[in-house]
Amino acid sequence: MGARGQRTQQRILDAALEVFGEEGFHRCSIDRITTVAGCSRVSFYQYFASKEDVFRVLTGVVARQLAAAHEALKPVTPDAAGWAAVRSLVGRYGDVYQRYEPVFRTFAAAAEGDEVLTVGSARTTERRVAGLRARLADTDLPAKQLDATLELLLECMTQTHYVAAALRAAAPGSYPRERVEDAFADVVHRTLFGLRPTVNVHLTVSDPPPMIPFAPEFLQALRDEDTPPALTAAGRRTLDGLLEAGRTVFVRRGYHATRVDDVVTEAGVSHGAFYRYFRNKDHLAVVLAVRAMRTASGAFTDLPPEALAGGEEGAAALRRWLRRYNSTTAAETVMVRLLADARIQDAQHGSESAGAYDWGRRRMARLLAGRGFGDPETEALVMVAVVGAFGEKERPTATVHAAAHIIERGLFGLA
Repeated sequence: MGARGQRTQQRILDAALEVFGEEGFHRCSIDRITTVAGCSRVSFYQYFASKEDVFRVLTGVVARQLAAAHEALKPVTPDAAGWAAVRSLVGRYGDVYQRYEPVFRTFAAAAEGDEVLTVGSARTTERRVAGLRARLADTDLPAKQLDATLELLLECMTQTHYVAAALRAAAPGSYPRERVEDAFADVVHRTLFGLRPTVNVHLTVSDPPPMIPFAPEFLQALRDEDTPPALTAAGRRTLDGLLEAGRTVFVRRGYHATRVDDVVTEAGVSHGAFYRYFRNKDHLAVVLAVRAMRTASGAFTDLPPEALAGGEEGAAALRRWLRRYNSTTAAETVMVRLLADARIQDAQHGSESAGAYDWGRRRMARLLAGRGFGDPETEALVMVAVVGAFGEKERPTATVHAAAHIIERGLFGLA
């Protein structure tokens, strides 16, 4: 390929990245990509077979850049040099995330049914975990627990950037990258080596972030949940069927690609039945996100105080709670994320999902404030990311222990 061909190919990739970010994976079309790229469909097909092919190329670019970031990682040790190595990796990861955020946000939708992406992602994760393990020194984590902990920390790094982006969209100027990345590096280093006040504790350096209120439609949905409409048994079955069908279709297809037609087909009801309960798909998404938040918050408030008190009883209580939380929220928390994904580009409605994230962040900040060290306001964002990443899918026992370890040592500094 000559220089001109390389420029055309890169222009198509840049255009696809833009369109994936604006419209999601399913709604993105080749026509839209070629329009943004300023080229013809003929030119597109000279370089790519499909939009799926374009996305695979973009994920390959991301994988190579993340691999380069891991290859540059210096030894991760318990001292200040080890913290600096972690912080440098987190910063490089943040650069890749910022440049290719649409790839991260739409990956789950693109990977559905795409074995190439699924297998490639698993191999990339294995290599990243192996690279971290090879540079890690002197941790007292048992070998059988180490890989699960490192893998979950990598998931949490992505989720931390995701949540921070959603909050920044609703409160511009808040959650600066440097502060968020310092906090995440502290949590990682404490997870691996324990609390070291002169190494992995960074104090709050600015005022607390502003509270992000819920949007009016979100508040109305919360009120409606408190006062459900009086329905006949048949009406209740129809409504419950629509809610279940809506959650299924949103998770399967993503927010943008979901249509009311898809929901009523899944539920086996008429369009008239749908519009009896919901104004449009947006209204359905908000109701589902409110229910998900209620479920997650109920599970979170079930966290027993002794779970964060340390000791054998506390450790056992935390793990029991994590298992309950995972079984309760695995099918629910995806909805909050899907709504956030839809709203990041929409300033008018951005506070709907961001308000939910900030609600959780403020609750967790109150918990972390009792530690007496660090930056509880920002590390609460990290805790939202940890709990969110853990709760998005059903987890094996090894990941339950990994999540408990991150919460105990990384966030609460327990021995």
